[in-house]
Formats: sequence, structure tokens, C-alpha cells
Amino acid sequence: MDLIVIGAGAWGLPAAAELAERGHRVTLVDRYGPGNPFSSSHGPTRIWRLADPDPAKIRMTAASLAAMERLSAIAGEPVFLRRGLLWRDEAAALDAFELALAAQHVAFERLPSARVGERFPGLVPDGRDALWTAEAGPVLAEASLGAQRRRFERAGGELVLAHVVGLDETPGGGQRVRLADGRALEAELVVVAPGPGAPALVAELGLDVPLRPHLEQVVHVVDPAVPDDGLPDLIDIAAGDRPTLYAMTTPGTGYKLGLDAPLRDVVWGEDEDREPDAARTAFLLGYAREALGMRGARVVDAKVCSWTDSPDGRFVIGSPRTGVVLACGDSGEGFKFSALMGLVLADLAEGRAPELDLEPFRLDRFSGADASGLESPTSLGTAS
Repeated sequence: MDLIVIGAGAWGLPAAAELAERGHRVTLVDRYGPGNPFSSSHGPTRIWRLADPDPAKIRMTAASLAAMERLSAIAGEPVFLRRGLLWRDEAAALDAFELALAAQHVAFERLPSARVGERFPGLVPDGRDALWTAEAGPVLAEASLGAQRRRFERAGGELVLAHVVGLDETPGGGQRVRLADGRALEAELVVVAPGPGAPALVAELGLDVPLRPHLEQVVHVVDPAVPDDGLPDLIDIAAGDRPTLYAMTTPGTGYKLGLDAPLRDVVWGEDEDREPDAARTAFLLGYAREALGMRGARVVDAKVCSWTDSPDGRFVIGSPRTGVVLACGDSGEGFKFSALMGLVLADLAEGRAPELDLEPFRLDRFSGADASGLESPTSLGTAS
């Protein structure tokens, strides 16, 4: 088939690579190009974890783990690492979390507050218990996208840098993608995976799917006295006035921290301000020094990134009409499913049912909804 994939990010690029390797003629269209600073997919690392209060995401992560193993074998280098995860929260919340993990057969260990340092050296006890799971670590995001881009190029895929402004059906039953410069591309089928550019294209498809892009900030810190390459992932659920904090190692760079709280909303393609917030940087550095025992920590870098929230924190995946496959609403968790989504979207494009159960992510579940409920993003650590 002749196919067009819109979006060269964590979902679109793997889909384009997989489809090209399966023998299709694929044109990949992106406004800024793979790994650009306005996308949701730039940066060196992300967290992957089996531990999640949402059973649908636990099952999806198990499938994603196999897909990352496959991509690592194809690339000849790892695209993810196992470092484990410490998840700290109030006792009642951990009790419920334990039940969810046990129901999905995810191995875990519960640690009383005084023992959290056994799994995370330097973590200061705060009176709350934590759960430890071994099946977690950083996704090596840049390595993952680099491997997918090489696959795409080797298979003869074509990359077009252009802004997509419209999607139409052709008289012959194909699909036409209209570009801002006046050009139009045609294909038998279009895969739409536009990341933060999703709201406009979802509306163009006539769908009632409320989405809202947000900006978030992360920092890397290093402390010469604390080796950080081997540290586990951390999710420290909100306590007092502090929002939930997440952290992971970026090998060779430092320990990466962020808050599960947006800097602000963003209009993708219009607001290109990605200047880090000094107060957010200072807060995260202070946390590293005071809560992680990194007394000598300094900031290596600070970056602003984006994600696109759905009302229930789950993805939006399906076919809104013949000849179109849609995947959007990453809700801040899209990259750990990057390798898997390449396979899922390729199967959907070929008219095959993916092995993954897509019922929790169907397109029509928000009928009659609006975006008013997205003023506050869905919180990390809550079940949908």
C-alpha cells in the first residue's frame, strides 16, 4: 500500500518504520522533524514500569516490554534498562495498589518507611511506606527513536517536513493530506499520530475527543559523591504541598527529576516558548539535595517538554473512518509504549486485529464530553 504517517514522534515514527519494513510505501510527515524540541518525544530517557494502578496499562506494559526487547535485538543495542522502581505513598493507597498488582501477577515488595534506603540509597524516610518492583527502569528514548529512524530509512521510507492542515477523502476512496504550503499528498491509508498537534487534526476528522496539551519541566542533577547510573526509578506521590514527583537515571548524564504538574497549557504550533522555569528548577534541585541525599547536587540541564492529556488518562486509539488510523492522547505515558505502538498501528493499518486489547482506548468513549475537565491533568498514580 501507499501510506502516509502523520507525526514522527514516539508512536508515528515506529509505525512508519514497521510499515516500511513490511513492504509498504510510506511517507512520514512531521512539522518539525523527529526529536524536535516542540514534540512530546524529545529527550534522552523516560520511565517504563509494570507497576500501575490501571490494569489495562499493566497488561499493555507487559506487551511493550516484549516489543522493546525485539527493538533492542534489531538495533543491536539496548533501548531500555532494568533499574527497578520505588513507589512511595500513604498506607491506604499502597494497600489498594498491592491488590491491583497482585491481581495482574506483578511481583512487589512493601518496605516500611525506615527501610526505603535499602532499595534507594540516600532516600530520606518521610513516614510513608513504599512499594518496590524490579520490572521498571529508564527507556533510552533517543536510542529508541534513533533505531526506528534507521529502520525507516533502510526500508526506503520518505520523510517530509511540513505542517498538516487537513485530511480529506478522495473521490476514489483514498486519503488526501493537505499541507500548509498548498501541497497535497495522497495515499490509500493515513496513520495519524500527531502528539501535541492532535486536537486540530482530531477536530478535522469530526471526532468529539477532548484533548489538551500541557508543558512540563524536567532537570538532570549530578552529585559527585552519589553514583546515579544504578539508581532506580522513583515515584514519590504527592505529599503536603508538593505534587507527585517522578525520577529516573539517564546514564552518562545524571539523575532526571520532574513534577507531575504542568507549567502551563500550550497551543501547539503557536506557542514555541520552551524556556525552563527557574523556580521549578530550584525546587527540583532542592528535592534532590534534601530528599534524595544528594547534598552536593548541581543542575546539569533543564528542559521543557509537552504531553497531551485525555480526560481519563488513557490513550485514544482506533479507526474513525475507512482509510484512517488514529492514535493520540499520550497523557504523559506514551513513550514507554513506543515500540509496541509501532506494531499496533501497523497491524491496524493493514486491517489486522492487534494482539493488544484496544477496548479501553476506543475513540467513542468521550461522546458528549468537552475539555472543561482537563483544567487539571489526570494525575500519575490514579486508576482510570
